[in-house]
Amino acid sequence: MVPPGYFYAPRYVILMIVSLVALIVLLKDRTPVNQPAFIPLFFFMVFLMISSFLAPVPMTAWIGSPFRFTGATTWYACIVLFILASSCRKAEKLLGYLCATAAVVSSLAVLQYFGINLVPHEPAREGLIAYGTLPHPNFLGTYTVFILPAAAIFYLRTQKWPWLLCSALIYAGLLVSLCRGSWMAGAIGIALVVFFALKDKEKRRPLLLLGLAFLIVTLALLPARDGLLLARMLSVPVEAGKALHFEDAAGSHRLFIWKKLLRLIPHFWAFGVGPDHLIYGRLALPDDSIVDKAHNIFLEIAVTMGVFALASYLAFLCFILRPPRSEAGFAPSVMVSAKIMGNC
Repeated sequence: MVPPGYFYAPRYVILMIVSLVALIVLLKDRTPVNQPAFIPLFFFMVFLMISSFLAPVPMTAWIGSPFRFTGATTWYACIVLFILASSCRKAEKLLGYLCATAAVVSSLAVLQYFGINLVPHEPAREGLIAYGTLPHPNFLGTYTVFILPAAAIFYLRTQKWPWLLCSALIYAGLLVSLCRGSWMAGAIGIALVVFFALKDKEKRRPLLLLGLAFLIVTLALLPARDGLLLARMLSVPVEAGKALHFEDAAGSHRLFIWKKLLRLIPHFWAFGVGPDHLIYGRLALPDDSIVDKAHNIFLEIAVTMGVFALASYLAFLCFILRPPRSEAGFAPSVMVSAKIMGNC
């Protein structure tokens, strides 16, 4: 039997170890941190620290809620890794490894979708269908929508079949996640990739082959599980209609969650309720499950860390999302854009 915390605790420990090694490397190499984006990032770290010190439950603020582990230390660890990655001189090679890893995770998810599960889940979540090596299908969706643009752009640039296969596998992982929000973010990401390819005549033929590969993957998955994928696709307009009418049930009750959490901001506007503290609000969904995440990164930061942290985070993103100066910088820009939309 898989123990509780099987997905979260080991990842947290590994993240802490890797980030500590990364910090040692940064200090040893005296890596300069003089990029403009680091200024708002520094302020975000300061406001995150203040929010953590003021939080009602310090252990949760710093380490995270049980079976989540997304407290302040997780944020700081990710920031250290970001600084190291931003100073990497072989960024494309690093992206290549990310794409290959995502292809493996997506392959496992596709197998799960067809009933072959090589990665068992906790008993409480045995009903989940395809999640790869991640705790939840929604995480698989945001993960694949983040990596897919890079794999597609690598194929369009190199026109080598391994990148075509990699793109197709990651696209399949995105589909079997059944995450509608990630699908919509992926559609925008793919549209940006198409825009990138159409500007160069040499990329138009591989673009057609990429589109054909995506079509074949879609058609192959549609009949599986009694047409579950098709039913999920057809539900997108229905959910969009609910959202336009501000119905609580829209987006798997996301609007219900957002309405409730927005009411907290005026009361905790400066430094929030505390990192990873939403679980203590005891906000229950109609199925009696307790809400511990906002399902929107910006609302999550505003409610748990405050508007100062949110403003710093938004300023940081403005620096990151500047128009790329070269073709090599296009892939990271699209990746970040798709990831942000997938987290909304």
